[in-house]
Amino acid sequence: MDTLTTIIIIYACGLLSMIAELFLPGAIIGTLGFCATTGSVIYAFVNGYTTTGTILIFVTLAYVPLFFFLWKNVAAKFMAVSGDERDFKSGTLVNDSLMGKEGETATPLHPTGIARIDGKRYDVVTRGEMLDKGVRVKVIDTSGNRVVVKKVESSD
Repeated sequence: MDTLTTIIIIYACGLLSMIAELFLPGAIIGTLGFCATTGSVIYAFVNGYTTTGTILIFVTLAYVPLFFFLWKNVAAKFMAVSGDERDFKSGTLVNDSLMGKEGETATPLHPTGIARIDGKRYDVVTRGEMLDKGVRVKVIDTSGNRVVVKKVESSD
């Protein structure tokens, strides 16, 4: 294999490596591709292939905008989240419906545990109180997926 063929093969492999970097991020393949491309241009000038080296420089200058176009328009479509948030409900909206409701502890709360409210089991927390199993509790606060309860004082 002659020197000119080697220069062109190394250059092409460098360009392909930089394109592969778009789909396999990690900067190693792209860095190696950049080094191969730059090295092949330098190798062309060192071995007296000034016309080839000049052409490779112009191809590289034309390739840079193409690379960024591919990065922005093609690779972004493969890696971007395309989900729609229209029907999304946060945990806060679900737990807001529990405010003020009463239930019973299904496990001891030390200070976290499980309570049964409206026939459903919920992970709950007290504000530091330790409660036994079977104690009546009332929801006093909700935040995200956190449900805060307190003991219901009996009015005997």
